[in-house]
Amino acid sequence: MTRARVDGWAKAPDFHGDPERRAAVDAATERDREHYLRGGMREIECRSCHACVLVKKTSAFHTSVQWTADARTRCNHLERADDSGKALLPGAMMPTCPRLSASIDHGVAEGIIPSESPESDPDGYW
Repeated sequence: MTRARVDGWAKAPDFHGDPERRAAVDAATERDREHYLRGGMREIECRSCHACVLVKKTSAFHTSVQWTADARTRCNHLERADDSGKALLPGAMMPTCPRLSASIDHGVAEGIIPSESPESDPDGYW
């Protein structure tokens, strides 16, 4: 059995005859988007250049950082990386600033940035 393409995505189910199901899926998708992209993010300021980024610590080994345009222009380390001719890689492969990393570590140690765990996740996403 082949699924019909809906909205350009081959795996998207067809909710044409079930608007209540469509509304429920849309609401769940928005909750997921909020949780994974914005949920738990805390603002942290680099103690060196004062760039402000949003940070979420999901484990001892995983930290999500969302840079704003202003923060990128403030960070001298990223500016030097741009000037060196090396391309900054997109997404998780983007170089980071060791001074910002130290500021994040300090924020975790001080409890400003909580480290999430299955026990601390109020939405039950773990």
